[in-house]
Amino acid sequence: MPRLSEKLKLKRLYKDILVNDLLMLEISDENDGNICAFGQMACVKTIFIAENKKRKEDEIWEDFTFAMVAFTEIRYGCDFVHHSVPKSHQFLQDVWPDLDERRFRTIARVSRSTFQVLYDLIKDDEIFNGPRSCKQFSLETQLLVVLYRLGSSGEGATISKIASLFGVSDGGAIQNMTNRIFQAILKVRQQFVYWPDSAERQSLVAETFDELPHCIGYVDGTEIKLAEKPLDDPEAYFSRKHVYSLKAQAVCDYKLRIRHLVLGFPGSVHDARIYNNCSLVTQASSLFTGAQWLAGDSAYKLTSTVITPYRSTSTEMTSHERNAFNRQFSQYRIRIEHCYGILKERFNSLKELRVTIRNDESVKFACRWILVCAILHNIVIQQKDDNIDITDITEGDIGGEDEEGPETPNWSSSEGEAKRRAILTFMHASH
Repeated sequence: MPRLSEKLKLKRLYKDILVNDLLMLEISDENDGNICAFGQMACVKTIFIAENKKRKEDEIWEDFTFAMVAFTEIRYGCDFVHHSVPKSHQFLQDVWPDLDERRFRTIARVSRSTFQVLYDLIKDDEIFNGPRSCKQFSLETQLLVVLYRLGSSGEGATISKIASLFGVSDGGAIQNMTNRIFQAILKVRQQFVYWPDSAERQSLVAETFDELPHCIGYVDGTEIKLAEKPLDDPEAYFSRKHVYSLKAQAVCDYKLRIRHLVLGFPGSVHDARIYNNCSLVTQASSLFTGAQWLAGDSAYKLTSTVITPYRSTSTEMTSHERNAFNRQFSQYRIRIEHCYGILKERFNSLKELRVTIRNDESVKFACRWILVCAILHNIVIQQKDDNIDITDITEGDIGGEDEEGPETPNWSSSEGEAKRRAILTFMHASH
């Protein structure tokens, strides 16, 4: 049974007092009515008792009404409730504005200038300007709390720790803030996470032609580890790395911007199966033009739109040519792993997501969490606010450091093999 708030307990107490006082008044009135009196004296006595009763009843109702009105003007039933978070705005009012840039980044995960960009981006959203928005914390506070939550992992990510730091309730307030900020940021998704159009794809080809000719991006999957065992179908979320996780698959460009993202698959699903069920396959004719392709690892099937390195068992070309291709190919394909590494380093919550998978709604919330991080990742890159050095990221933070094996024995197409040979020939000629 849900725990009752102190305010609700006090309301119920005042109602009980009202009922008790009215009952006591009735009992007192009956006792007074039993007193013997005769003639005119009896009439006067009766009138006096009735007036006295009416006056006392009015006082009782007046006191009760005053108490109920007072409850509407206060948020909590008492100044401090046992086990609640002491409320103080000192950090937000006195400390936060004077933090240096390094400490600001540690808490907000972005620079002051990028924080202001985010603030301006969502400040006009109706969710912060509705008829009841006056009861919300300031937008600056809500945005800061959510950014801190996205950037925290382990014990630092618990609701109680966040509530203690910012002096807010550890009940539903933080989750309400999170839902509002997520809703506002997701509305601008198409401005920051989108597949490049034909003209931009041609530009991407031109910018990286000397690296991998006609390559427009790099694809890979990563696991988002769950902090708790799912309550709904846990076996589906148990991955080959022996952890419970959600899968994410992204395509990034050479600037490490996320251009395509697939979410919602449990940890046991193979990367190639996720790819084969996404729009990059089902709508390939409209998303790729001419010789354009993506660079993927050996977990993916070799096709005309996904090129993979030569496997160790390959007999195509010479060993020297295969090794030379793989070296140059891996040198640039690793960008997607760097993208995942930076994403998880900035938003530490993705290293161990504290969302309990109970049903479809909780899966959708977890996916929204990951998507919001991806949108913020691209905004940070757009603002040239990337202060994370990829060399400082440990191997465990890199997204695809442990490649999956092929899902089926038939792991290449003739079109893919021909295209890879053509790329190899071009690379050999250019050097």
